[in-house]
Amino acid sequence: MSIHLAKRKYFVWVHYFRDHQNAVETANEIILEGGQAEILQADLTQEEAVLRMFDICAKQRDSLDLLINNAAIIQSKKITETKFSEWDDIFGINLRAPWFCSICAAELMKLKNEGLIINIADSGATKNWTKNAAYGISKNALLNLTQVLAKSLAPDIRVNSISPGLILPSDDMKPEQWNFLMKKSLLRREGKLDDLIRALDFIVDSPYLTGADIVVDGGYRLGS
Repeated sequence: MSIHLAKRKYFVWVHYFRDHQNAVETANEIILEGGQAEILQADLTQEEAVLRMFDICAKQRDSLDLLINNAAIIQSKKITETKFSEWDDIFGINLRAPWFCSICAAELMKLKNEGLIINIADSGATKNWTKNAAYGISKNALLNLTQVLAKSLAPDIRVNSISPGLILPSDDMKPEQWNFLMKKSLLRREGKLDDLIRALDFIVDSPYLTGADIVVDGGYRLGS
């Protein structure tokens, strides 16, 4: 998404928490292709770190056009097994961070009386998962946050979400597990990164769209 937005002539801030190398590589790829990008480090669970990050944005670029809230923690645990600290960690990144980042971004967007916020949710957010309980609940809440932000920041700032399905397997997922999940989607196959990019373009290019969730999952949400 960062690389694609740079091709659309956006100046891109590439945020990272610990993975400095990947952030640098992404920014360098953008620059090599003629785009503009810089990296920003911040722990999104810390208020001062988030404020400092957006302060850098404000001082160097004056305003902000688009924010994508993508950071997330997923944990495969039943709700009866989830520890108090784990619940806080998951909700701190999956829900509180997009709320606070959106509020901070909105202050910069108001300088131009326009802006767009996109939250990355999950097509399984409404499935009431029991194995990924805290994660699923946090993503379901993110869908609600998207609509509340859309109402609160209107009419100048649009807020939407994208709910990806089976696009990329996690590093620790076995092929048989991935294949099993694919069979649960209506289209019986995995999605591609281009499918997410098309959803991103659709939102960016639809000035009358706000408060919407674009589900890109091959029918996984409707499957068994």
